[in-house]
Parts: sequence; structure tokens; C-alpha cells
Amino acid sequence: MMEFIYSGISLFLFFHLIYLVALIKNDYSVADIAWGLGFIVIALTALVHQFITSSSIELVQWLITFFVLVWGLRLSFYIFKRNRKQGEDPRYKAMRQNWRYPRFAAYGKVFMLQAILLYIIALPIMLASRITYQVDTLYIVLLGSGIGLWVIGFFFQSVGDRQLKQFKQNPDNKGKIMQSGLWQYTRHPNYFGESLMWWGIFILMMASPSLMGLIGLMSPILITVLVRFVSGVPLLEKRYKGRDDFEAYKARTNVFFPLPQKK
Repeated sequence: MMEFIYSGISLFLFFHLIYLVALIKNDYSVADIAWGLGFIVIALTALVHQFITSSSIELVQWLITFFVLVWGLRLSFYIFKRNRKQGEDPRYKAMRQNWRYPRFAAYGKVFMLQAILLYIIALPIMLASRITYQVDTLYIVLLGSGIGLWVIGFFFQSVGDRQLKQFKQNPDNKGKIMQSGLWQYTRHPNYFGESLMWWGIFILMMASPSLMGLIGLMSPILITVLVRFVSGVPLLEKRYKGRDDFEAYKARTNVFFPLPQKK
């Protein structure tokens, strides 16, 4: 169980460092950049602990660590480049204005809350080092299914982000809503992709089913609830609510799971 403790300590220290950076820069949106990096901190901590305490590391743990590195670095770099151009996210500016003591409120409601949520979502990463995997037919099926779901999810998030970036870079699209590419099948391909990747990692971790591994089910459920009903989809759609073009787009395009547009 020490990998859970060490990962928690590493994440705790990491987010305090990020909080100090946010205070120095006077920009709380660095918390968004830290999101992907926080998972990398946990994955590497768990991997190093496993390497020190065990003579071997399971293929599943190597795969999960690799996937987390690829996803976390891409997402954090993407947000870093985006924020460097536009400055602090308007959501955090609003928080700063509404909170009586913004520094203390940001510490608890942004950075520490994010660290707690991240730790729960990262459970499959840590659990993978606790499971002994047996290579059989079920193992191969679940391994392939987990990898497949992660790849599809990564495609939706990375391609969706790139398509949106290219759309916004075109001056002719200023003030318009992205409705082409992956965005014609779901209004939020990037959030759908993030959710699907964590379902893939959970299934990958469960390549040898165990009761202990079922604890990790909290991970994909939590990230799906967060992006679909709490901090992702609702906040974005609130910006465009009531606009004729958005309401028309909303009527023909599914909100989350990709589906053909309604006629």
C-alpha cells in the first residue's frame, strides 16, 4: 500500500509548488496546466516504487504509465500554449472577483480540490502495481479492449483540440461556433475523449479481474461525471446558451457521445 502513500505525498507537494507558481504569476489557470502533469507525477512515483520494491514490472503498468505520459504531456502543453496567448482563464478571473479572500479560497477550492479529485481518478494507475496479472484469453481480450478504448479516446481529444485550434485561428470564424470535423458528431469531442481514455485505462488495469481492482471503477465514473455534468460541458455551454446558432447546433448534434447529426 506504500505506493498509494508515496503517490499522495508526491501529488501533495507538486500541487503546493504549482500553487506557489500561481501566486507568483498571479494566474490561477496554471492549475489547468498542472492537471495532466499531476497524473504523470503519480504514474512515475508508482513506477519507481514498483521498480525499487519488486524484481519485475507488469506489462499493464508499463502501458498505463506510457499512456499517462503521452496524454498528460500533450494536454498540459496544449493548455500552456493556449493560456500563454489568452492569459488567465475568465473562469478564474471571475472567481478572483467573487471570493473575499481569493488566495485562501483558490488554495482550497481550486488547487487542493483538484489534487483530491486527481488522486481518485488516478486510482487505476496505482492499483496496476498491486495486481498480479495472469496471461489467458480474458487477459488478452481486456488488454486489447483497454488499449483500443484509450486510443479512440486520445484520438477524439487530440484531434478535437487541433480542429478547434485551427478553427479559431481563422479570422473569418471569429464569433462563430465550431460545427465541423469531430464537432459535427458531438459538441464536446475533447471531453468525450478524456472520459473514454479513463474507461480504457480502467479496463486495462482490470485485465486480470480482482475485487481490489474494482475500487478503480471510481476513476472513469468520476471523470465522466465531472466533464459531463460539473466542470466541463455545463460551463462551456452556459456561455452560448440562448444564441440562435448554438441552439440550432444543439438541436442537431449530440452533447457528449458521438452520433450522426439529426436531420
